[in-house]
Amino acid sequence: MIFLIGVSGAGNPAFSRQRISPLSVSPYPLMAVKKTDRDNVIDGALNLFRVKGYHHTSMSDISGACGLLKGSVYHYFPGKKELAVAALDRVIEDGRAKLFNPAHDPANDDGRTPKERLQALADAVERYFIGREGGCVMGNLALEVGGSVPEFVERIRIYFEDWAKALTKLLAGKYGETRARELAEDSIARVQGAIMIMGLTGDKEILRRAGRDIVALLD
Repeated sequence: MIFLIGVSGAGNPAFSRQRISPLSVSPYPLMAVKKTDRDNVIDGALNLFRVKGYHHTSMSDISGACGLLKGSVYHYFPGKKELAVAALDRVIEDGRAKLFNPAHDPANDDGRTPKERLQALADAVERYFIGREGGCVMGNLALEVGGSVPEFVERIRIYFEDWAKALTKLLAGKYGETRARELAEDSIARVQGAIMIMGLTGDKEILRRAGRDIVALLD
């Protein structure tokens, strides 16, 4: 409890019984701590890795993006690398669910032709990457870390292998397995380049044009 000491008359001290809350005199603003969970931490980190890169993102950046104190992030992950691995696993799952498996998984056979499935994949890629700040985190990390972080390299390869398998499956009926695989890899390289240029220029048509050219392989 805090009491004010006042001065009355000709300098005679007098004690004031006015009570003041300690909070009312604190020079520091209160921080609202946001409740979150492991998935939200992964999402926040993933956005930062995609936009700023792995090496330029700190744990403090991640905690700030999630509205957490820095120490709270360590409740879920022992370090930045482990958090990045979880984020890349999330991208792999997301790619399979939203992009690649619907294109070629027999469980999703709904009577569409390979070309219709290829068109659906091209449309899904457009929806996924257009407006996504930072572009493709897997492509970005492949350039940023190269082979220096084996845990990242393994996951980046899995992601692009999933993509290549989906395209190869759709193209093999016309071109055969070997040539279909080559066209699949060329198509991924084309899309990744388009995503990069789109990020630099804001021109969405470059990605749409890449998608149209890939679908035209089954004309």
